[in-house]
Amino acid sequence: MSESLNDVTRDFRSLRYRSDFSTAAKLRRFAWEVVWLLAFRPTPRWALHGWRRQLLRWFGADIGEGCRIAPSCRVWAPWNLAMGAFSALGDGVDCYSMGRITLGSKVAVSQRTFLCAGSHDIRSLSRPLITGPIVIEDHVWIAAECFVHPDVVIREGAVIGARSVVLKEMPAWSVCAGNPCRKIKDRVVKERHV
Repeated sequence: MSESLNDVTRDFRSLRYRSDFSTAAKLRRFAWEVVWLLAFRPTPRWALHGWRRQLLRWFGADIGEGCRIAPSCRVWAPWNLAMGAFSALGDGVDCYSMGRITLGSKVAVSQRTFLCAGSHDIRSLSRPLITGPIVIEDHVWIAAECFVHPDVVIREGAVIGARSVVLKEMPAWSVCAGNPCRKIKDRVVKERHV
């Protein structure tokens, strides 16, 4: 009986979760977590926007002018984040940037939204990491508590309704909502500010 138990244990060890992260990447993540905890997270929500932008830039993020990033926003890997001018990441937003996350200009991502650019390959019992980019074009508003899947593009001007689950591309200048998210109607803009 002990031999068969050892065989089973050996089989499970061979199927452990596989991590492809180098030691350097792990150290970089650790350094960012320390900086986030000590210098980013404790800042007041209403002030020090430039300081938070600069911290992200020091860790490789491409952050445009005038962006607002809430101190409770989590960015997994700043070097995989790009934001155009005057975009915002609200309270509790989770940018799981294992893959590239790109926001255009004047994008609003509301509170507790999860931008998920990484997952695991379920075709293998070792569950290797897979990543896919998320692209959110100009003038998009993602309402509160949405989930955006890897390999998704949200086209210019789209509005994603609260608590939607976005699994595929959303069309430009449309109002979309649901689980799974789908187009509900066109977004008609009566007043344009450039």
